[in-house]
Amino acid sequence: MDKGFRKTNHLAVVGFLLPFVAGALVGLLVVLVKKDFGRFQFLIPYLTVVPLLLCGGLVCSTRSIPLIEERNDKDYAYSGLTLNILFLIIYAISLLYFFGFDL
Repeated sequence: MDKGFRKTNHLAVVGFLLPFVAGALVGLLVVLVKKDFGRFQFLIPYLTVVPLLLCGGLVCSTRSIPLIEERNDKDYAYSGLTLNILFLIIYAISLLYFFGFDL
């Protein structure tokens, strides 16, 4: 085995991909409910699964940072962290919009 080869930082990759999975789920939910966002078919996954995916991505990205030296993939670790924070901010703003708070 080559000593220069490093293992993949799987936590960084998962943390990078989870915000995209959450975004795909939201897109699928929007297509399925067609403007009727008050339906439980939209609200239950939107209020439970989407934040769990985003928080899971945030946790994976954060936990992958100490592994950067050992396993490399710092681009995925920091990009995943940034994407998860950005998507959580957008999610929080959308909650304000859905529940009728004026910004």
